[in-house]
Amino acid sequence: MLEYLLNNYYISLYFIALVLSITKYRLYYDTVLKYLPIILSYVLLSEILGAIVRDVDDIQLVYIPEYYNYNTIIFNIFDIVFYLYFFYIFYQLIDKKRSRNFIKYGSALFLLTCIVNLFLQDFYTEPQNYAIIVGAIILVFACLTYLYKIFSEEQKFIPRKNLLFWITLGLLVFYICYPILMYILSFDYPLYTTYNLSKYHYISIATMYLCFIIGFLSMRRLRLPVKQLE
Repeated sequence: MLEYLLNNYYISLYFIALVLSITKYRLYYDTVLKYLPIILSYVLLSEILGAIVRDVDDIQLVYIPEYYNYNTIIFNIFDIVFYLYFFYIFYQLIDKKRSRNFIKYGSALFLLTCIVNLFLQDFYTEPQNYAIIVGAIILVFACLTYLYKIFSEEQKFIPRKNLLFWITLGLLVFYICYPILMYILSFDYPLYTTYNLSKYHYISIATMYLCFIIGFLSMRRLRLPVKQLE
């Protein structure tokens, strides 16, 4: 595990974010973010497993010779979990009924798109692009709505001291880029490789988790009670 953390810098960032989420847990344990360490643990384990499947020939998830080192299924499942978790978070944080309804019905549309996508792309070997696009639209909307909220209302905490501000900013940076890069990867692979677009994918990952890390390091006590879903 240590070797993979050192050789894959973005995995190291996941690890740092997870450690900070645990050490700072007392500052948000009773808020809507109380399950965040679990999600970050899942992120880290998924990335480590994905790296092992990709790099270790003796370990494989797809028993088709030309796809033996594909780890796509890990991240297709991960995308569903990650999207739904943050849909839930922003649904709790946003007050306006119209925006909450957009997230609620958008979540249902996302799940429907995930089902339809199963018939359009191989879940084991291809990113589920249509689900990724729909999910990203909903999540970017939620991020922008929350940022508008915290900058338009009188804040008790300075935004830069607010963990949720940094999480939202990181998500926004990543999910603006993610669906575009995955679509090109699936449908125009020569373009993806010619311009080495994978580096932009990893840069966006690093940016997102650096935002998370900054948020944990600079955060003050969050006082956001856990709401019940309507």
